[in-house]
Amino acid sequence: MRHWLRRRVYEPLLAALREGVTPAGLAHCVAVGAMIGIFPAIGTTTLLCTAAALALRLNMVVILAVNYLVYPLQFALLIPFFRAGEWLFGAERLSLSAGEVVALVRDTPIVAIDRLWTVTWHAAAAWLVLTLLTVPLIRAALTPAFRRMARLVPPAPGATGNGT
Repeated sequence: MRHWLRRRVYEPLLAALREGVTPAGLAHCVAVGAMIGIFPAIGTTTLLCTAAALALRLNMVVILAVNYLVYPLQFALLIPFFRAGEWLFGAERLSLSAGEVVALVRDTPIVAIDRLWTVTWHAAAAWLVLTLLTVPLIRAALTPAFRRMARLVPPAPGATGNGT
């Protein structure tokens, strides 16, 4: 596990710092990737992370690595986001467990779309509220750690240093 984390998480972060990504830019990339990675619509996060990386000029390798790292959290937070969306909009409670939702999506995707459309966009609205509050906090928490990491890593020859 330690080797896997080093290879899949730590080394891509170091590589980004070597390439000239600033610690604040790296923290922003990780924060955005983590929050998009828990977006409450299964099967959408890779595309959303790619779009965010292109639109915001974030490091593609880092944002996708973070997305994959938080993937289990997407499932763990699916029902809490559904409940938060129901609360936010005063909607009727969906009476499906996480396992039932996954089985419904896997076995009958068209029925799942029909049944889950409203609850999903309500959950997405709750996710957006959380994301707007959380991304700045994650960025602020990670920037000092990435500054310490950056001191340990000399920049790569020819690094762009564009700061993102």
